[in-house]
Amino acid sequence: MNQALSSNSNLFPSDWKLLQPEVQKYFVENLFSLAIIQKQTRTQITMDLLYSQINTKEIPFITDLLEENLPSVLQTTCYNDLDLPFHIEVKNTEIGHLFEHILLEYLCQNKIRKGARRATFAGRTKWNWTRDPMGRFHIRLTCGRKDADILPASLEQTVNLMKMILEYNSEPLFLLNTTAAQNGLKNGEEVLKCY
Repeated sequence: MNQALSSNSNLFPSDWKLLQPEVQKYFVENLFSLAIIQKQTRTQITMDLLYSQINTKEIPFITDLLEENLPSVLQTTCYNDLDLPFHIEVKNTEIGHLFEHILLEYLCQNKIRKGARRATFAGRTKWNWTRDPMGRFHIRLTCGRKDADILPASLEQTVNLMKMILEYNSEPLFLLNTTAAQNGLKNGEEVLKCY
């Protein structure tokens, strides 16, 4: 199933059927596409960037945008090669990794909003641009079928924030002269508690 997304549409309808591990494909304007498979205990997302910007170092105002729109994401746990906290890592990380952390945060918020006292989700973003096209990210989340009711809203919130971040400045954000690791792995985790 392919769907073109517009800024006025409900991106991920509440009746989204995820009982079968069928690939749901979404195209987010000229920014990226998502192929989503939700399985029993996890969700797999393949994100393909549709332009050449692959890293947040090309977005000098990223921290300000997140502080204004989703400040709690800056406190999420991040496992990376340099053991940097996410509020530092976000200044120079891959777009797919940013997407992962934002989605984890919204999943936790929506689960708590639904009545859970505690919400924990973990994610892992991998890429291998020797094998895959440049700009493809493989994101795995510990969000299975039991959380299928909060995934569509969380994805929609994530996509809306990513659109704001990536379209924020009409100046040339999308630098063609990017240097990036051809392979990588980053992990994130978010735990929210309601007292």
